[in-house]
Amino acid sequence: MGLLLIFVVALLAFGLSTLSGGGAGLLLLPVLARVLPASSVPAALTVGTATSTVSKLALFWRRIAWPVTRRFVPGAVPGVLLGAYLLKYLNPLYLEVFIGLFLLSNLPAALRRSAPDEAGATPERAGWLKLSIIGFLAGFLSGLTGAVGLLFNKFYFRYGLSRDEVIATRAANEVLLHGIKLGLYLYLGLLTGPVWRAGAVVAVAAVLATAGAKRLVKYLSESLFQRIGYAAMVLSGVFMLGSATQELRSTQNLRASTRVFGGDLEITGWWRSTSLTLELEMDESPAIEQPVPLADLPASVRAAIGRLPKQRPIVKVEEVWKLNHHYYEVYLNDQGRVYSVDIPD
Repeated sequence: MGLLLIFVVALLAFGLSTLSGGGAGLLLLPVLARVLPASSVPAALTVGTATSTVSKLALFWRRIAWPVTRRFVPGAVPGVLLGAYLLKYLNPLYLEVFIGLFLLSNLPAALRRSAPDEAGATPERAGWLKLSIIGFLAGFLSGLTGAVGLLFNKFYFRYGLSRDEVIATRAANEVLLHGIKLGLYLYLGLLTGPVWRAGAVVAVAAVLATAGAKRLVKYLSESLFQRIGYAAMVLSGVFMLGSATQELRSTQNLRASTRVFGGDLEITGWWRSTSLTLELEMDESPAIEQPVPLADLPASVRAAIGRLPKQRPIVKVEEVWKLNHHYYEVYLNDQGRVYSVDIPD
């Protein structure tokens, strides 16, 4: 059932990817995350997207903007090496949250009535340094998450590339990166049996979708192609942000809540076994608070707590940071009424 779901979504995603200039990988990330561990998702995705990239090269080879590729690839290679290496040590879910927010920021461009005017410098005039930096960022994020090509659609539009040139140039820029990533993932032991199976399903769907969508691309105007591209960015952002936050909520206990406690509004966030509270008081400046076990308190604070009335049980103790002010707040229960006592650091 999991592989069938991957095939159906991959077929739709790669069809949209060809029509919009990219985005299949970002749409597939949430689906693959339901079947594979988070650290294995980039490897499975790369198996499929590498196949899709090769098929696009075969279909659109004549439309590659080589001036962009010659400037993009030299920066992308070290970026993908660094991203794939850090995959062993970093959780890509946190990065996916920020990528999702960035993709959502393209909503105004997708809703604009007139065609977005992104044309600027020509590919021949593109600076080596600028395109190398963009290439490095693309390679780094791709090595860490498996697919972020759609993030840089705006860059291709700004250099005045046509719809066929965007598809072909992106494929030319990414084919070497996919090869490097596959080699690194194999070396790191990430290409396991389940990863190969999921990647093979994505690959088959990618080839079928790319071949079918190529016939539709020629009927799209340049402005409609850009509009679809921006819409795909926003859609990918929604999928990625929703999936990443849900996964973080279940695996990292990432959550937040609000309540009124002691007459003040508290906004509390949890991450793993740690919590942090932002307290908004009506008559004072905002404060950041964190619960502290009694055993971890400084000796002077424990001594001050020992002098408090014994008949009033301690509800909790928090360390408090305000602007130019740091202290501990002890909450006591006085026959059902909770009140707090401040103890200086």
